[in-house]
Amino acid sequence: MLDVVRLRVLAAVARHGSVTAAARELHYSQPSVSHHLAKLEAETGAKLIQRVGRGIRLTEAGRLLAERATEIVG
Repeated sequence: MLDVVRLRVLAAVARHGSVTAAARELHYSQPSVSHHLAKLEAETGAKLIQRVGRGIRLTEAGRLLAERATEIVG
């Protein structure tokens, strides 16, 4: 079963398009958000984010899971 906190983190990253903004919204540190994303990738067995320059972009799997995460935690 997927961790609800990690789903909330993914939804925040999808909403804001950055780890920094998601961390700010959730009152987490940037490394904590990155850790949650890495753990979620390990749990799902799918690559959810793609590093692009200094930012990130959700993969197709990441977008789909983020949509479901928004429904679940919303």
